[in-house]
Amino acid sequence: MEIKLSLLLIVLLLLSGAGMSAGHPRAVGNERDHELKALSELEDKAALSRNDLDVARKLATAYLRLGQPGLVIATVRSAPAELGRDAVLTHRLSQAYEASGRVEDALNTAQLALARCTPRSGCSVGIAATFEKHVEALAMLQRWGVQEPRRDTRTALAYRLAERTARIASLGLLPVGE
Repeated sequence: MEIKLSLLLIVLLLLSGAGMSAGHPRAVGNERDHELKALSELEDKAALSRNDLDVARKLATAYLRLGQPGLVIATVRSAPAELGRDAVLTHRLSQAYEASGRVEDALNTAQLALARCTPRSGCSVGIAATFEKHVEALAMLQRWGVQEPRRDTRTALAYRLAERTARIASLGLLPVGE
């Protein structure tokens, strides 16, 4: 009798554990499937409307989020010239270069994005500040000789220092650009 009861408990535990672990991957799979479907739809939109800046920005952002910097670079490089001059899209290109380990290209492109970020181009003060922090962090990475920003712990330090400098400047304690 005790053996039957013990076996029954073991079977129940195994079944309840299997039910719990089977539900989680399915939910993650559904989320991933949804993300890939949305990306596919975005890629279709981009192919049909190559001059749509909003779609190009969203596609570059999606590729970055998925860890595909090479696709961002290809997307921006193949975009029509007028889209390629957009400050936000140029900034995405800089982020892709950084994710690819191309710190010098990332810095040069980030500086270009910042130069293109004007009130006339629709850039807000907040976006300009974000671009400026990125330039500052990349400049530190270049000075420090960082080759692989994704793996180098100094990357996080560079971004923290750039953020701190931006906060101090926003308080009026530092002239902007120092």
